Amino acid sequence: MSDVHLKTYIDDHLALLVGECELTQRCLGSNDKGELAADLKQLHSDLEKELAILRDVLQRVGGSESRMKQGAAWLAEKVGRLKPNNEILHYSDLSRLVEIEALTLAAQGRRMFWQNLAAARPNDTRLVEVDIAAQKALAERHVETLDRHLENAAKSALV
Repeated sequence: MSDVHLKTYIDDHLALLVGECELTQRCLGSNDKGELAADLKQLHSDLEKELAILRDVLQRVGGSESRMKQGAAWLAEKVGRLKPNNEILHYSDLSRLVEIEALTLAAQGRRMFWQNLAAARPNDTRLVEVDIAAQKALAERHVETLDRHLENAAKSALV
């Protein structure tokens, strides 16, 4: 992986993380009570920290953030709100299911990002201070947490 590809790869994942943060906030706004709310609050907090880490990683390798990519991710999340999920004026159980699925997929993508970064750049001295293994483990925990909620959301929306 050349540095050009590395910078693009990191910047792409940074933009995806911006969209994931937005989606987490949206889901939390409609699910503000109970265990799901607590887990979404923790997820959002973790994602905000990961944004800072990813920005640092991008800077370490000499890259710069693409505001256009981040804006596109932000806009994509907003456009996703237009999908009514069989309800015009109200949040539906199907909305919850689709949002949790998307957050689960995003967490899986973050896990793969950190895994790929570690595999491709095991001796990159610019990354020595970044705890890649901890970030990968955190993404794995997010997948596990969201999976628990996914089953309940599916039962509510599809049964």
